[in-house]
Amino acid sequence: MVDKDDELVEEREEEELEQAAHEQRELEEIRDRRELLDATAETTEAIRLAEANDAASTRHRELADAERRQARSDHAHGNHLLDEAAARPDEPGADATAAAGRRYQRAGDREDREAAYDDRVADRYAGEQAPASDAARRPAQPPEARKFVQPRKTKKREKDTGLDLDL
Repeated sequence: MVDKDDELVEEREEEELEQAAHEQRELEEIRDRRELLDATAETTEAIRLAEANDAASTRHRELADAERRQARSDHAHGNHLLDEAAARPDEPGADATAAAGRRYQRAGDREDREAAYDDRVADRYAGEQAPASDAARRPAQPPEARKFVQPRKTKKREKDTGLDLDL
């Protein structure tokens, strides 16, 4: 009788151990899937941010190019008006023509400063992060374990041996 009880207890313990091992494997699989999903989400976010930075950098480069073209046009127009005023200084309105030429020159200088500013902004956007293609090439890596995070504690179940010890 005692042998059968001992065998039953051992069988139950083995079943409980197998069940616990199975639950542990399931928990590890779930944790691995979550880590992979987190890593994939981080990679996706890195790609999105890199693409946004690329777009902003491109937009500021285009603004700088347009401002430089406008500055060249303003400088050329200002030089033309100043040359015209210098060629005929005695004509009526020569002073107004020279003043308009100087305004165009100042406008060209302002456009040059704005183009330089947009170039600096574009450089900042380009330097903040690697291009989107580089972010896509990096493999998804699981996040690092955080410090001071306690592992979950599992509740311990009392083993039911099926024996009444109250005699």
